[in-house]
Amino acid sequence: MSRGDIVISVHAKFAARIAAGKKAAELRRRAPRIQPGCRVWIYTKAPKAVISMCVTVDRIVTGTPDEIWASHQKRLGVSWDEFEAYFAESSTGCAIFFKTVEDVSPGVALSEIRSKVKGFHPPQFFKRLEEGSPELKLFRSRLAGATA
Repeated sequence: MSRGDIVISVHAKFAARIAAGKKAAELRRRAPRIQPGCRVWIYTKAPKAVISMCVTVDRIVTGTPDEIWASHQKRLGVSWDEFEAYFAESSTGCAIFFKTVEDVSPGVALSEIRSKVKGFHPPQFFKRLEEGSPELKLFRSRLAGATA
């Protein structure tokens, strides 16, 4: 059962690590209001500028950056330097762990999204997708075996 759908923006190097199975969680300074089972559409930032995959949330862990690193460093898919730089001056953070990772193939380029969804902008934090929305129909149409 889906718990809704959101889009998040991820730097290309981290999206590649997710796709390769080397990164099992996405880090955020603030926890989005989502639940396990939520589908998260990964927008790979420019220069790629494409919806490249969809993950299903397994669980969300919140705490101090030190707590998150101490408990989960092997699954985060980032170096200590990357982790420390991201959470600099943050007292709390979260790790969104994935249950599944699905390819969106072919990927949905930003130009294609904008041609079908007027005013679409990649989210800074996240964007909730409404059931039946044109962008959600477009994204779902690219999943293997999925119905829009």
